[in-house]
Amino acid sequence: MNIKNIMKLGMISVVASSFLNAQEIDTKFDTVTVTAQKVEENIQNVPISLTVFDEFEIEDRNIKSVKDVAQYTPNFTLFNPGDWGTVSPSVRGLYSDPVMVSTTVSMYIDGVPSQNPIGYDAVLENIERIEILKGPQGTLYGKNAEAGAINIVTKKPINESRGKISVEFGSDNKKAYTLNASGAVVKDKFYIGITGRYYEKDGFMTNTFLGTDHNNRENKYGKVNLRYTPTDNLEISLISSKSKRNDGALSVNKTTATNLKEVNNDVLDFAKLESTSHALKIDYNIGQYSLSSVTAYKKDHDLRFADYDYSNIKYYHSLMDVTYKNLSQEIKLNSQTDMLTWLAGIYADKSESTGGTTTDSIDPIMKNSGSQKETDDNSLGFFTHANYKINDKLSVLGGLRYDKDKKNLIDKKTNTKLDISYSEISPKLAFNYKLNKNIMTYITIAKGYKSGGFYMFAPTGKQSYDKETLWNYEIGLKSQFLDNTLTFNTSLYYMDISDMQVLTAIDNIYGYISNAATATSRGFELEANYKATNEISLFSAFGYNKTTYDEFSDVNGDYEGNYASFAPKYNYSIGAQYRGSQGYYARADLSGYGKMYIDKTNKYVQKAYELVNAKLGYEQTNYDIYLYAKNLFDKTHNVQGYYNGSYTYLSDPREIGVKFNYRF
Repeated sequence: MNIKNIMKLGMISVVASSFLNAQEIDTKFDTVTVTAQKVEENIQNVPISLTVFDEFEIEDRNIKSVKDVAQYTPNFTLFNPGDWGTVSPSVRGLYSDPVMVSTTVSMYIDGVPSQNPIGYDAVLENIERIEILKGPQGTLYGKNAEAGAINIVTKKPINESRGKISVEFGSDNKKAYTLNASGAVVKDKFYIGITGRYYEKDGFMTNTFLGTDHNNRENKYGKVNLRYTPTDNLEISLISSKSKRNDGALSVNKTTATNLKEVNNDVLDFAKLESTSHALKIDYNIGQYSLSSVTAYKKDHDLRFADYDYSNIKYYHSLMDVTYKNLSQEIKLNSQTDMLTWLAGIYADKSESTGGTTTDSIDPIMKNSGSQKETDDNSLGFFTHANYKINDKLSVLGGLRYDKDKKNLIDKKTNTKLDISYSEISPKLAFNYKLNKNIMTYITIAKGYKSGGFYMFAPTGKQSYDKETLWNYEIGLKSQFLDNTLTFNTSLYYMDISDMQVLTAIDNIYGYISNAATATSRGFELEANYKATNEISLFSAFGYNKTTYDEFSDVNGDYEGNYASFAPKYNYSIGAQYRGSQGYYARADLSGYGKMYIDKTNKYVQKAYELVNAKLGYEQTNYDIYLYAKNLFDKTHNVQGYYNGSYTYLSDPREIGVKFNYRF
């Protein structure tokens, strides 16, 4: 073990030991209520491997976007290809290449679905709760919840007027300004909440040919939450948000570059991503029944220019201009009694994409390699879900969903029209058994699937691919000890994956997406949190995963037994937090990832690495001030070897900053 690792572990040990020597105060964890299964439940009673962050943990962990969540969640990884607002999640070893324009993990922010890597790394401000569900969630969330789902809930405005202003300054001229304000316009009837955020930061890469920064970042974000409660039984809310990113180049360079932080491009890259979302939610209680409706709309306009040859010669310049739209409607009816909780619903959505790429090159073949395409996707799903208490100890949960998808593609360049359609049934069965009031075990069997689609770069005749499916078998334990001051949850899973969507090579350069592989994923997750005193908390999380191909080959080789790409063998986080009664605050955490393969041949590897974050502060009723460090020891963890070893994605360097909060 090198000196840096000793220093990291030593820092955690010193903090933890000093905490444990503090005066002990009788305290307990608060009950955490979640809506992961679309009804309100105690997290300790849900038969799902589930990680949850409430509004206080979101603030303490400096979570500002989806990519900040991953380092604290077992078996959850976000591959960030250069930080352009585009990320692709990997849960339990299942990852979808961003070129497929779909994910293995569906995300819902206030009911607005996000199943596209473009715009997936959403801004998270004024959030009440983030729920990460691991394992297939197709019964309730449908397509593209094959490996899991993320449910994010915004804080509701209430009668009490409340507000918060945050100012943040950090490394590389980072500046961030945030405003949250909410309250009642008409007491007990009509409420409003507003959120605004501005963020900018200089890049850490330099364009030596043009003499400019290479990867600057800028983000503007706003959200309005309107809530209306005309009666005690009826609640209507409209949540609208808009985000504008105006960024520089990807944090990427040619692997062969002498200095990875310097490029020699003859033009400036840029990325302009504009995302808009609206969610109209209606909840109506009729006695013991609740009727809910969510109408959602999301639009992402992705405009980006890239000099992919990374030189001052015009060999491969590409302009992408694509607009994605999704309109969805979900209606569900549910009821909850002492013995039976059930729900039934219908879901429909319509997705569109228009646009494509324009290329410029001195090579006539590369010059004409652009594309202009339109896609259209219509989905319809019916679902039901029920939990029945057989007795005080044993419960059985069952769910069933039927989905029908139809997709169309128009290739304007080749004047080609394609269409595919398919249906899928997603069942789920689980048994919960309470050993006592604080210990629950469960067994779950569930099926999930990822939708098929079109691959715009494929040769004629190979542009479409079918759905991917899996069966998940899982056992788990949820428990609380020491008078509910210690929470320990764990799960063990095995997943059998069929018709896996993989990039199949035609030669050393070109390929297409096909359902050419089968795979197996197995592993476990555990989370333990200990509230040693009213002021001291210790926390830890660990995930182990092994996802390998059972069958997969193409013209370049046979990959049977190889590890799936972008699936770390393990990840973990451990740390401690002190929040004193006199206002003093301290937090430190160590997080790490195991070895991860970048390609199907397992030739290119990202080595294991670990990161340390730290935070010190002083908190009072109306204000807080913090000094923080992300990646305190400036650990480099580049993703080297992407696209047959050609490119390296650079990791973020150390960031040190200060933050000031004022509440009113």
